[in-house]
Amino acid sequence: MFEQDRLLVRLQQRVMSEMHVAACFMSGSYGRRQEDAYSDMDVALVFRAGYQREDAWAKRREFVRSITPYVPVKSFDGDHIRPFFHIALYSNGTKVDFRYELQEEMMPNPWDRDLRIIKDDNGWVEQYQARCAQMVHTLPRIERDQLMALDERFWVMFWDIFRLVLRGEKDKPFPIYLELTSSTLPVLISQLPEGSGERNALLVASFNQNNPTTKHHLKQLLDAYVAARNLIVQKQHLDVTFDTKFETAVIGLVNRHAR
Repeated sequence: MFEQDRLLVRLQQRVMSEMHVAACFMSGSYGRRQEDAYSDMDVALVFRAGYQREDAWAKRREFVRSITPYVPVKSFDGDHIRPFFHIALYSNGTKVDFRYELQEEMMPNPWDRDLRIIKDDNGWVEQYQARCAQMVHTLPRIERDQLMALDERFWVMFWDIFRLVLRGEKDKPFPIYLELTSSTLPVLISQLPEGSGERNALLVASFNQNNPTTKHHLKQLLDAYVAARNLIVQKQHLDVTFDTKFETAVIGLVNRHAR
């Protein structure tokens, strides 16, 4: 916590000296005042004009380093999450997510209900937070075609992994397993309520080089996937029909070989 507090002080000093940063605030656990020694820092840098954000974005790595010049840092662009998103890790263990926002593009959202204001030009952040406080958290929705494409990918890649395990392969299945889980599970998990049995079952996916154990884990993964997928279809009232004949056949193969 000491390191985060020191970085927070340095961050405030830094943004106050940046005339083009109209506002700066923290969300997440810091916004809720529930941070602990292992919390990351979610920082929004807000600009009035597009050219100001573009200029700041071009200098993002220099800005990240300048906050604590005596602490080494590594960082990368989080394009997989959203545009203008930069993720940094300081060598003291402090992780900071930087959002580069444009004032006119910021729509109220429930994730910004609770904010810790670092810099506010003319009370804009206070007004923005008040609008966000009226928003209600809702789970994201998945489009029918997206779910169908994800489903096709899952079954094909899953069997590719399983057949290699059955052959006694030690190295080949794991990269495919990583690709499968990274391309499907995060999407499903985001659609399911925290604490639900279907969501929790996806969180225990596992893989190792002990083939009998891995076969058992893969069977658990398949069961968890089908349960999670079906719940999403039910909750979101998606007009989807799956090939039950195909699925029953593959599940039968997995159950027979995973004993």
